[in-house]
Amino acid sequence: MSVVCLVWAASGLIRDEDAVARVQEAFAKADYRSLLPFWGGLVGFYLIKAWRWRLLLRPVGDYHTVRDLVPPTMIGFAFNNLLPAHLGDFVRVYLFARRVRASATAVLSTVVLERVFDVVAILLLLGTGLLFVELPEANVRRAAVVFAAAAGAFVVVAFAYVIWTQPFVAIVEAVLARLPLVPAGLRRKVAAMLEAGAAGLASLKQPQLLAGILASSLAQWVLNGSMVYLSLWSFNIQVSNGLLVSCIVLGVTALGVAVPSSPGYFGVIQLCFMTVLKLFTDDEASVFAASIYFHLAQYIPVTLVGLYYFNTTGLTFAEVENAAETETPLADADDASVGSTPPKSLASTSTPADSVTRME
Repeated sequence: MSVVCLVWAASGLIRDEDAVARVQEAFAKADYRSLLPFWGGLVGFYLIKAWRWRLLLRPVGDYHTVRDLVPPTMIGFAFNNLLPAHLGDFVRVYLFARRVRASATAVLSTVVLERVFDVVAILLLLGTGLLFVELPEANVRRAAVVFAAAAGAFVVVAFAYVIWTQPFVAIVEAVLARLPLVPAGLRRKVAAMLEAGAAGLASLKQPQLLAGILASSLAQWVLNGSMVYLSLWSFNIQVSNGLLVSCIVLGVTALGVAVPSSPGYFGVIQLCFMTVLKLFTDDEASVFAASIYFHLAQYIPVTLVGLYYFNTTGLTFAEVENAAETETPLADADDASVGSTPPKSLASTSTPADSVTRME
């Protein structure tokens, strides 16, 4: 996956004999003063993400954002950088449920909801960029309008899921039951995910809480969009409406890495940057260099911080990887309830309180 995406992203550069020299020159001329605000935005992104997770976890318990939620959040994203298919999300669920002795399914429901709110925020930013940026080609503009309309429709559907959860789940299950080409196993998985998310939605009937979750979702992705903008600024990539173009790059990149791919999304991020920005600039070498800068400026610190927190758990990499692959809490989604006793497979592996102290 990484090789294919990298070759595809650099296809224009490969035909240029001076491509390597041009990329090296772009790195040599880059303005690295952007690293400090970039990392400030990165810290803010994960702190807001952990704070939002605290709001989503209200049915499970009241937790301290920094002490209780930042470590498993960073561990999960570090494992997303090291394992394929977003297994880091299940690592986060496994470790947190194991540590606080909560229902793994209840914790998973909050992660499902995170994805819903993330997609809503990302599509809002992407749709805004597509609607208000002047795109150079007529067919691209038409495609952008269609995509923006589809994004708006998805946002409406997501809000319907949040506000009218039980009727929404019932309708989806009824539709899936009438589709003969959809395997029964897949129907059960989709229904289980929706029902798991519905359990977490119990706390979102409060308007103030829902407003906080929506606002924090938008805030964290605005910060991520500013990191895209700083990456373009660092490599002197000048495009009109730079902030809106950054929203488009962010949206395409976020949706691109959402597809299960190689660990760390190498190649995928570069392909998304090149695909969008070739519409606005011919400087492919600087765009490619900016994509690497944006990628590694996040990948390295997130992975190192996540591994540091993971080291405090006393577990091994193989143990957690195996647990993430085999102890998926969707299997007992129909039986577990919010705040219920954790599944036996999770509870039986819990360590004494000293491991909790090390995590804190």
